[in-house]
Amino acid sequence: MNYSAIMNQYIAKSDSLLKDLFFKIAPLYKEEFGREQDAPIFLFTALHSTSESILILLLHKAVFDADVLLRTVMEGTVKYCYLMSGNPSVRSEKYMEYKIKLTDIDDLSDHFKAKTTIEVLKEYSTNSLKPFECFILDSDEVLRLENQYPKNVRNELKRRWGYQTLLRDLAKRQPEYQAQIGSISTYSLTSHFSHFDWTGVSHRQKQIQEVALTGDETLDVGHALRVLSNVLSMAVFRVAEYMRGNQYNSPEVVNHCLEVLSFIAEIDKIQMGIVNSHGN
Repeated sequence: MNYSAIMNQYIAKSDSLLKDLFFKIAPLYKEEFGREQDAPIFLFTALHSTSESILILLLHKAVFDADVLLRTVMEGTVKYCYLMSGNPSVRSEKYMEYKIKLTDIDDLSDHFKAKTTIEVLKEYSTNSLKPFECFILDSDEVLRLENQYPKNVRNELKRRWGYQTLLRDLAKRQPEYQAQIGSISTYSLTSHFSHFDWTGVSHRQKQIQEVALTGDETLDVGHALRVLSNVLSMAVFRVAEYMRGNQYNSPEVVNHCLEVLSFIAEIDKIQMGIVNSHGN
């Protein structure tokens, strides 16, 4: 099985579907949707852009690298969907946690990491320290953040905004997310790829050896189709929450989502055929 002969058409179709889905709801910012749109909208657009980057990687046969990037899209999508779910007061509280509280906690963490880096560079390097000095907080701000967010509070907020926790929370409230709990396995697997432990490296090795020994790219095709399926599924979830959270009704967008879902079913059928035949 030749990768490019099969995948290029599916990648091109996926790119077209993603772009059409994005532009059918543009502009994302709509005055009638109220305040606190900024963070969700920037998150939505960033996830779309990264999804496009995944398609470029797949086009160049960088399937494992695409999978690493997919992990970030999965995490960001779950965060977006979580931000957009709930009544206005609940969403406002989530907004404050995401944009303000978690950012404060990250600022504190980045401060200490930058401080350590500067100390090391002063001893071992003559490079400019300016890129790291911009993360240094004044002592009053450090004290304020440490008092406002004790370690146990920081740890709990980080835990609650983790992928599995958010996904399980969504699944409790909205049945369509229950099947997505199955994505936890994919999310975990891509962690091995991104951290380059032997589990991840050995997966790459086996797939490379398979192609080198047989010239058959079937496994790469199946892998790439699974990534495409996940990218498109995440996009549909984001659009669905955008519409539900903003009470935005568009039959045109709904019909396009159905077209995307039909295409996902098509590539999933091919993907499962590869999995079943290879397993035998």
